[in-house]
Amino acid sequence: MRTMVRLSFCNRPFTVLVLFCAIASGLDNGAAPTPPMGWSSWMAFRFNVSATKLMRMADLMVSSGLRDAGYVYLLLDDGWPTCSLHNSDGGCSIPAPRDAQGRIVPDPAKFPDGMKAVADYVHASGLKLGIYTAPHKQTCGGYTGSLGHEAVDAQTFADWGIDFAKLDAGCRMDCSIHDGCLLTSLTAMRDGLNATGRRIVYYIDDGNPTSGPKVYNPYRRSWPDNEFTRTHIATSWSEFVCSWGPDMANMWKIWFDRWDGWQSLLDNTHQQVGMQWFQSANAFNNPDFMTVGQGGMTQGQYRAEVFLYATLGAPLIVSFDLESIDNFTRSLVLNPEIIAVDQDPDCVQGTNVDAYSAADIWIKPLHDGSFAATLINKDPMNAQVISLRLGYIDGDTDSSDEDFFPAGPFKRAKVRDLYARQDLGVFEQMFNATVPPMDAVFVRVFPTF
Repeated sequence: MRTMVRLSFCNRPFTVLVLFCAIASGLDNGAAPTPPMGWSSWMAFRFNVSATKLMRMADLMVSSGLRDAGYVYLLLDDGWPTCSLHNSDGGCSIPAPRDAQGRIVPDPAKFPDGMKAVADYVHASGLKLGIYTAPHKQTCGGYTGSLGHEAVDAQTFADWGIDFAKLDAGCRMDCSIHDGCLLTSLTAMRDGLNATGRRIVYYIDDGNPTSGPKVYNPYRRSWPDNEFTRTHIATSWSEFVCSWGPDMANMWKIWFDRWDGWQSLLDNTHQQVGMQWFQSANAFNNPDFMTVGQGGMTQGQYRAEVFLYATLGAPLIVSFDLESIDNFTRSLVLNPEIIAVDQDPDCVQGTNVDAYSAADIWIKPLHDGSFAATLINKDPMNAQVISLRLGYIDGDTDSSDEDFFPAGPFKRAKVRDLYARQDLGVFEQMFNATVPPMDAVFVRVFPTF
C-alpha cells in the first residue's frame, strides 16, 4: 500500500511517498499453518534409502516420543528412483527411464512393494510421508528429476499418498534462475500439487542458486565466470527467493546445505537476518534441517542450534539415525516449552537485535504477549555475561530501546528458563545470564505492566 504525505521543510512544501509493507502471506494451500516438524533421511542414510529403513524410522519416531511431540513428517530424500548405473557413493550415473505413463519408477530393490505401501505404513503409524525430486532432468544425486514432468509427478505423488514434496534446485546446470526456466518448473510443480486436491507441503531447497553472495556485489567484481555463476547465482531482487518464495512454496532454504559444525550453524542462521518480513503461516524461511544428534558438535552447540531454530520459527527437522538417539538429544528435541515457541501460531521469525563480536541476541514475540529470547555466546574459550534489556533504562527514552522489549521505563518482567523448565524470578530493567563458551540460554520473558 502507498500513501502520499504532504510536508513542508524550510517553508518549502514537498511530497513524500510512504510505503507500507503488509504482513507476509504464504502459499494458500493450508498445508503448513505452523513450521513443519519431522525427520529426514538425508544425513542418516544419504542415497542408501529403502522401505525397510523408512519403516524402521517410522517405528522409532513413535516409540521415541517424536511423533507425539509433533515430529510427524518422515521425509524421504534423494536416492529412491530406479537407476541404470550407480556411482560408488550410491549416487546415479545413468538414471533409468520413466514408465510407459511417464512416471518415475521407485527402485524395486529398495522399495519392492512400491511407494504407496510405504506411505500406507507411515500413515498407519500416525505420520506423514515426504518425497524428494528436483526441477532438473536429474536430481543432485543423478537420479531422475521432474523437469518437464511436473504435473505427472505431482499427480503420482498424490496417488501414492505423499504429504510433503521437496524440490532441490540449483545443483544442475540445465535450468537457470536467469532465463525463467527454474521458476517455470517450480511454478508448474506448485500448480500440479494444488491441482491434485491433496494437501501437500511444498518445500524448495533453493539455497545454492538464488541466495547470492554474502557480500553485495552487483557489478560482479572479481567474480569467477563459470557455468555455475552464469546459471544460478541471483543477481537481482526478482531472482532472490524471498521475492517469490512466499507465493511459490510453504518453505524455502536461503543459504547452502548445513553440515554438522558450529560455523555452518552460524552461517545459515545469520543469512536470515532481515528476512523476518517474508515469514508467516504457510511460508517459512528455512536455515536447512538441524544436525542435532549427529555427534559433530558439543552439547552446548546443539543447545544453541535448537534454541535458535525455535526462535526463528524454523521447521524442526532432525536427520540422524534414530537407532542412536541418546538421552541428551531426546530431552532437547522433545522439550515441550521449546517446541511451543517454535510452533507459536503467530509464526513470526525471531529478530537479531544484537550481534556484537562474541554474542548474539535473538528475540521472538509470541501470541500471548510474552517474548522468547536466545542469548548465544560465540566465544570458543570464555564464558560471557550476556545482558538482555527488559525496557528503558534510567529514564532513557531513546526509541531504539524499544527494539528490545516494549515494557516501558522502570518496568519489570518475569523470566523463565525454557531449557531447565523453571522460573528464574522477576527482574527489573535487565536480565543477565552467564553463558558458557559456544552455548546458549533460552528464556521466555513475561512483561509485567
